[in-house]
Amino acid sequence: MARQVGVVGATGLVGRTMLAVLHQRGVGRERVRAFASERSSGSIVPYGECADGITVELLDAPGTSLEPGTILLGATSSSLALQWVPRAVAAGALVVDNSSAYRMDPAVPLVVPEANPEAVAEHHGIIANPNCSTIQLVVALKPLTGLAGVEWVAVSTYQAASGAGQRYLDRLAREQGSAHDGTRPAGHSGPPGADMYFEPLHENIIPTIAEPEPSGYCLEEIKLMRETSRILSSSFPVFASCARVPVRTGHTESVAICFDREVGREEAAQALRSSPGLQVHDHGVPPRVCEGRDEVFVGRIRTHPLLPRVMQLWITADNLRKGAALNAVQIAELAGLNE
Repeated sequence: MARQVGVVGATGLVGRTMLAVLHQRGVGRERVRAFASERSSGSIVPYGECADGITVELLDAPGTSLEPGTILLGATSSSLALQWVPRAVAAGALVVDNSSAYRMDPAVPLVVPEANPEAVAEHHGIIANPNCSTIQLVVALKPLTGLAGVEWVAVSTYQAASGAGQRYLDRLAREQGSAHDGTRPAGHSGPPGADMYFEPLHENIIPTIAEPEPSGYCLEEIKLMRETSRILSSSFPVFASCARVPVRTGHTESVAICFDREVGREEAAQALRSSPGLQVHDHGVPPRVCEGRDEVFVGRIRTHPLLPRVMQLWITADNLRKGAALNAVQIAELAGLNE
């Protein structure tokens, strides 16, 4: 009998997308449970074309039980994950957690199925889902690392508003509405750059994602650098710069790779075309095209005219699907979701 699966944080952007992906990949409603906070408990979340949807439950409510072997897909904050994940594992569940709480724990596999599917077998009840920008980067890097040694990778990300959740999406919509009405959203009243989070996003680019650490790198950049190295078991440095852009959905990355030998454009393109989960387009794909799509798109592959060992390319993907929900469901499938 196929295993039960639950989504914890089912009412959020990622949680709702997880439910949509489960339905699209043929998981019957009778196998699916939805969990969220006390505020959402008892509400209904849609599940495909099912008229009555799924009733949201409180995971820690008295009388709530999990079948042994249930797979839980986590779509909560790290602080909440640290509370509920250990209890769920103790109850016999396997947790695929989308937060950053366990990603760098050496006892917890960090998995992108196209890059390191074998790591799933090493779990002890928890498997970590990487950061959205990391996932699309390693899907494209993995086949390229098989062509030659990599000396370094530099990546600049242009990340959509949905990566910061529904409230940030709503804020962008309000700002766009104000612009349509002929007014401009006001920025904060402090000096330039004093509080980037409160800068308007519409017609703007925020050159950091959250406050930078003392090193000058923001946490998003640190995640991208550390997680890439861990997933690929690599020692080459990753130089990351992350920005928020006024796009609803779809992260775009500009990537430069320095190999230890010259790698031709067609050689690289062929390796990418032959890899699962990837599509290659000569001119690249803008984020609006990839919205709602499962693939990672790679384009504008080019070799530097003066440094032929350096290759540049663009990577785009739907951050809610492959960057979060789909990757988690693929991990669950590798872990026996449909057995």
